[in-house]
Amino acid sequence: MSSTEGAVLVQLRCRNCGSDLEGLPTDVIFYCSNCGRCWIFDEGISPVRVQFLRDHGPGTVFLPFWKVDAVVSIYQRISREGSSSSIIEGFRQFTGMERGLTENQPETRRDRFIFPAFATSLVLSTGVRMHGENFLPERQEHGRTLKVRGGSVGLRDAVSLARGVAVGVEVSRADFLACVDLDMEVGAADIYAVGCTREGHVLRINGSDTALPLSAVRDREGILEEG
Repeated sequence: MSSTEGAVLVQLRCRNCGSDLEGLPTDVIFYCSNCGRCWIFDEGISPVRVQFLRDHGPGTVFLPFWKVDAVVSIYQRISREGSSSSIIEGFRQFTGMERGLTENQPETRRDRFIFPAFATSLVLSTGVRMHGENFLPERQEHGRTLKVRGGSVGLRDAVSLARGVAVGVEVSRADFLACVDLDMEVGAADIYAVGCTREGHVLRINGSDTALPLSAVRDREGILEEG
């Protein structure tokens, strides 16, 4: 792109083989179908690791997802009972226990978050649903031309979204969350190209119960375009 305000012209060519990089107008993640390298645009083009998962044959379209590995530190987590009764005794202040509140011990754990790298209104809820699934990389077939479209979520946004998914995971646990204070340190952020199949009005992640309504995917026409 170029302008009179200091922007620079960047050629969308693979830094490995020189092939043109294809993508949608809003894409910042580009996969080279010639040599299999993946690139991300952020003040220049940098390499990003990509792994292919869940290729279930005809009808499969590969969508880009962020895989963020991080250390999650939970400083405070307070849960409550499903219901509790209160007995008014003058103006006495109720304690946390009387309100049915329980404060968990602080903890630090390594965790992995996988969520769409394409524009969708359900990115956080999808990430929460995918959190407990077992995603193992699959080997790409030699010489096979694959396309990955729709990668419009950059690295900085991915880090912020990973934190949102981490909070969502805590909210989705079996207890009743009252509040949580957490932080995370990202160790690695890569791209998973996950096989999905169109089923009526949804895009289903192959081998999964998770599906995204097509109406929630902004660039659905370009992503599903054949050829």
